[in-house]
Amino acid sequence: MATMPDFEMPDERPSVVRRPALPSVSQPSADGPGSEGPDARLRARWRRVRVPLLAGVVGAAVALGGVVAVEAVRDVDARADVAVVVDAYVAAVESADTATIADSPLDGAVATTALLLAGVTPVATATVRCDEPRIGDGIATVVCEVRVERRTAEAQLLLEQVDGAWQVVRGLEVPVRLRSGALIVQTVDGTPLEPALARGQEAAWMLPGRYDVTVRTPQQLEVEQLEGLVVSGSTGSVRWTSDTSEQLDADVQASALAFVEECAALPREGCPALQERDPAEPFGVFDVVGELRPDDPYAMTFGVSIRRPVEDPEEFLVVTVRVDFGEELDRYDVAVVPSP
Repeated sequence: MATMPDFEMPDERPSVVRRPALPSVSQPSADGPGSEGPDARLRARWRRVRVPLLAGVVGAAVALGGVVAVEAVRDVDARADVAVVVDAYVAAVESADTATIADSPLDGAVATTALLLAGVTPVATATVRCDEPRIGDGIATVVCEVRVERRTAEAQLLLEQVDGAWQVVRGLEVPVRLRSGALIVQTVDGTPLEPALARGQEAAWMLPGRYDVTVRTPQQLEVEQLEGLVVSGSTGSVRWTSDTSEQLDADVQASALAFVEECAALPREGCPALQERDPAEPFGVFDVVGELRPDDPYAMTFGVSIRRPVEDPEEFLVVTVRVDFGEELDRYDVAVVPSP
């Protein structure tokens, strides 16, 4: 059979955003003003001469220190507020709380929220671990690691402060456009898909994770393993492996060999360059590789490697054969793609 491509433990660190420690306050020295040493009078005179200047410097330092302390407290408060929002959001993602996520601001021009509103949830949810937030001018960003089973990707949360409250304005939801070649997804988590979603004409907002799906393929393709729809990072795709039927393999090879034989007998435009040969030396197929291409979703392209003679080859060439299954996957047209 033709060779087919594969279409396509977290550590214990919590997902809670880390809070910085509160600034410490220095304590006064145990040596009070009454402490006297051998040169106490000399030191007292030095202090008396410079008291007005020193008092001014100390006063400025106290004022500056007060400003810094206030800003530090505000920064700690802002981080704590952001942490509460991020913790709640991450909990919703990890528990696949689609109702909560659907209420967040998602751009309907980018993708539909239909699947979130329908309660479509992954069978394997994501594990999220986030770093400390970076805050400035009413905006906070948080870098998170999103792990879906064995796959890990980095994503960034964006929060805005609106009327004094922080809210997530860009989360971990992914706009997924289903494009899996000669395979049409019929349901996700048991929910039937609209034709525009099933055929990748429209994207849908989805939570990271792995989803159970049911699919439809041409009868000439045999699905060997269906891992499901995996949403991770910034994309989502159906992971599956398949093999071609024996009939399809035979038809593809026969089409390629017939094309080469015709070109050898009567060269024409679109034929490969062939060496002169003894007609008794036939061409033979020694490898076939199939490919599903995103720009040709309802077809398969095969590279058929041919050599001559078979036992002691002196000539190699590759013939491209395209099998068209049609938009409903009920067609079966086998044709050679002419050489450029």
